[in-house]
Amino acid sequence: SSGINAEWPLRPGLSLLVVLALFGASHGCSGDSFTVTSYTTTNLPLATETAILVEFSADCPDSKLSVVIGGEVLPVYATNDGHMVTLVKEHSALPASSYSVDFYDEAGIAAYKNHVKDSDVAAPTPVHSASVNHPGVSKEGLPIQTEFIVMVASLLVWWGANSIKAKISE
Repeated sequence: SSGINAEWPLRPGLSLLVVLALFGASHGCSGDSFTVTSYTTTNLPLATETAILVEFSADCPDSKLSVVIGGEVLPVYATNDGHMVTLVKEHSALPASSYSVDFYDEAGIAAYKNHVKDSDVAAPTPVHSASVNHPGVSKEGLPIQTEFIVMVASLLVWWGANSIKAKISE
């Protein structure tokens, strides 16, 4: 009987831990806890491929997140400032458009993969969705390269200096 009395003070604390653990597990990821920023490649001469980079911070304790962009499942990488996902393809494979970025936790991405395999399976709801506007790639700046402009200017200066030298020599 003394063993039961000795354990009694631990039971309320243990019950509280179990309740908090269940609350935390059911809480999971909230769509309101996401802050998303994005970058896309726009300068054609500087890049051989188009990249879509999405950086985000999320309050998702112990959740392994995955992202779906354009039907492609991508892993999420942890950074010092949060999380990051990238999609890199040929310019023609990522034309100018608004791309949907869907965030899934482990259970959600498994359900998404099942949905892709079997269209009869209901599509899962992502934890969070964001939109990335990719304006496309284009040749920015002057229609000719700056090196050509510098070379022409140098030749004009040389020609002008040579002309003045020839007049002085006469």
